[in-house]
Amino acid sequence: MQRRTEEKKNAPSPSPLGAYAPFPSSSGGGGGGSFNTPSPNNDAPPPASVFSEAARKALFRAADSCRKVGWGSFWTQLALSIASAGILLFSVAFTAQNGPAVSLYATLFGVVASFLSTFWTYGYTRLARRLRALAAAAARGGPLPSDMVRKGDVVATLRAGCYVNLAGLASTLLGLQATVGLLVAKTLTNATANPFLAGGAGSYSPVLALDVFLVQASTNTALAHFVSLVASLWLIKVVGAPVPASGAARA
Repeated sequence: MQRRTEEKKNAPSPSPLGAYAPFPSSSGGGGGGSFNTPSPNNDAPPPASVFSEAARKALFRAADSCRKVGWGSFWTQLALSIASAGILLFSVAFTAQNGPAVSLYATLFGVVASFLSTFWTYGYTRLARRLRALAAAAARGGPLPSDMVRKGDVVATLRAGCYVNLAGLASTLLGLQATVGLLVAKTLTNATANPFLAGGAGSYSPVLALDVFLVQASTNTALAHFVSLVASLWLIKVVGAPVPASGAARA
């Protein structure tokens, strides 16, 4: 009984690295990872030696992917969102909006969500800096940053961006369907109305070029959400990829 008590006292404490390590070694592939390495202080960052070579390469790969894809998605969304907002305002100001208001409000919500997704994607580039700083500290064996990023937090951030894009994309498609339906109704109505007759002039409402601007704004917004959604899903695949078993920690 006394021997079991001594073994229990001498046994290493569970590793707190699951709360810090963003990428697991070969011992686990969960959200935060687990290195099964004892740490003298649960509140202090773990030593850099616990990062395997494969984990450090995964950190650098994730940091580069977040930086490149983040900047590309940011500038693409920003250009499309600004164009959509300008077209939407121009269409509302110079076109008589006699159709259903749901098309305008749904498209407007999609544009606002596109701007929100744009600046959310900008956060991916800031996240890439933190990942690169962590990878550099682990590579040189120096002290690790106190605000280490967990793998689960990175995936949760990317998933939140996907939810924003899905909500904006759904609203934009709803507005696009309402706008196209209105244009089709005006086209069919004009086909049976004769503006040169006394009774047909009041029902004649031609489809103007400005009416199509709302369709252009909706398509630009939908494309912005689609680009951001694809970028976020690809980053989730890169960040969530398990570290191969050959990259077991040497320490």
